[in-house]
Amino acid sequence: MIEKIDPELLINRISPQHGGDINDAFFVETNKEPLFIKTNSGVPKDFFEKEAMGLEELRSSGAVNVPNVLLYNQETENEQYLVLSYVSGNKEPATEAKLGQQLARMHQVTKSFYGLPYSNYLGTFQQESGEYEKWVDFYREKRLLPQIEIAVKKGYLKAAQKERHLQLLTRLEEWIPADPGASVLHGDLWGGNWIAGNKGEPYLIDPAVIYGDREMDLAMTALFGGFGSSFYKAYEAESNSKLNQEIWPLYQLLYLYMHLNSFGVSYLGATERIVQRFLG
Repeated sequence: MIEKIDPELLINRISPQHGGDINDAFFVETNKEPLFIKTNSGVPKDFFEKEAMGLEELRSSGAVNVPNVLLYNQETENEQYLVLSYVSGNKEPATEAKLGQQLARMHQVTKSFYGLPYSNYLGTFQQESGEYEKWVDFYREKRLLPQIEIAVKKGYLKAAQKERHLQLLTRLEEWIPADPGASVLHGDLWGGNWIAGNKGEPYLIDPAVIYGDREMDLAMTALFGGFGSSFYKAYEAESNSKLNQEIWPLYQLLYLYMHLNSFGVSYLGATERIVQRFLG
């Protein structure tokens, strides 16, 4: 595999890495640069290609750091893999503030449409996309509705619950703006999807990129914790705007549906509470 990067690369040591629950991951020490390799035999053939494309979308913003994409499998190959530059360091007191500042700058990069021209993955769920004029339409039709349908199919949402959840979707315009600005979003920004480099600088990893409301990224940072006040203060200072935390639960709903459909009924109550909060 690595000879495709550089015929002179030689492997000195391979060490399994822990932390993710989807892929197998390895640190590879070579005679030149260290590498980070992810493999998975149970995902679609474009799984890592779409991750690589997402990393390049973030890199092209010019605002944030991401690992370098060195190699990934072609769809004609049987083995799914992604080779990245190895990033490792300690998060320093200023690292979170830098992340908030850089994320605000990244969100200033926008497109003329909402969504994405190609499908990608959130966890292992394939996300169909498209280019939409209205953000609320994209979010309802391409993100929330497919996850509700999966939850119904798996038996997590019964008939009465399904109707309530669908009713919320019909009223999203009451809270979610149609045209908030199509910022480039990481798309899955929980605490495990950013790391520090060897100088304490923040790096974003494992994106599920779309173009949409910046509040969606911020909502995810708050869902499972892991981001301190310095992050949010730096974000507000750099963006020169206040965060709209009132609508965050509507964006957190997507990730809770995904966890419901991935890990089971223990996440159902959280989705129900959000529906109750907005419908009464």
